[in-house]
Amino acid sequence: CLHRLRAQDTLQIAQDKWPLMGQEVKDHLRRALSLMFKPLVRLLIAQGVTHAEFAETAKEVYVETALRHFETDGKVNKSRIAILTGLTRKEVKNVIDRALSSQVQEKTYSRPARVLTGWYADPAFQGPYGIPLELPYESSESDSPSFTELVRRYSGDMAPRQMLNQLVESGSVIEIEGRYKAINRAYTHSQLSEPSIKRLGEVGYRVFSTAAKNIDRKSDADRHFDRMVYADDGCTDEVLELFDKYIRKHGQQFLEELDVWFSSRRDLNKSDELRKETGIYMVHYVEDEGDLGTLRSLLGDRGIEAED
Repeated sequence: CLHRLRAQDTLQIAQDKWPLMGQEVKDHLRRALSLMFKPLVRLLIAQGVTHAEFAETAKEVYVETALRHFETDGKVNKSRIAILTGLTRKEVKNVIDRALSSQVQEKTYSRPARVLTGWYADPAFQGPYGIPLELPYESSESDSPSFTELVRRYSGDMAPRQMLNQLVESGSVIEIEGRYKAINRAYTHSQLSEPSIKRLGEVGYRVFSTAAKNIDRKSDADRHFDRMVYADDGCTDEVLELFDKYIRKHGQQFLEELDVWFSSRRDLNKSDELRKETGIYMVHYVEDEGDLGTLRSLLGDRGIEAED
């Protein structure tokens, strides 16, 4: 089932012989970026990280990277950074000002969080002593508070039923005899530990930095080890389970051998020389076929066509 180990040299020769140019490079990079983002965005949505928060983080990374790798004079030329990143000078200034400010950045609330905030803070949806009202899903009286009115006021075009399902699933809202009660002011998600989130960033950085370095290499000497082995025609669930057991055992053995290798050469590291963090990251991947498609193909599968 498993294919022999495939080096990337053949592919690299083809790339060197027929290099991509200009806009074609950008198009391929955007498609690669889309594929890399899909599992990450799925996690971000599940944890309530909004597009606005993601976009602000992306702006910061663009400005930092432009300064660190493309503008090394020491001074900050906002106009040049704007040209390099595609941001406006005002956006560049805002990013730099936030980075220099010691104040806590303003939180960008997700739609469910805005709905809950309105439920707890808006007098129209409060009873005596400021306690949130138990709301019917909808009301025939225009001046009577309802969940649909709450969503319309604090979440714009979000479908009320979908919003209700989100809040109930998160445990922020419960149903009592056909009415809905807010029991938690915060929109809660499955809890991730700080170490696991930190590890996500470290693993992503190490994998992507190696892949990017090898693609944008100056010479063969600049490349890091980057090899892949995979099944020619995929595997059934039964074979996947066997492979998982195999790699857990033999992969662990290989990693332990590397650990011994590092330990046995510890004394070769001279105390007066710069050290760089390094290692091997091994992961068993199983592709999600849906992630390999595009938004266009997804819309087509659901019978959605462009409007005239």
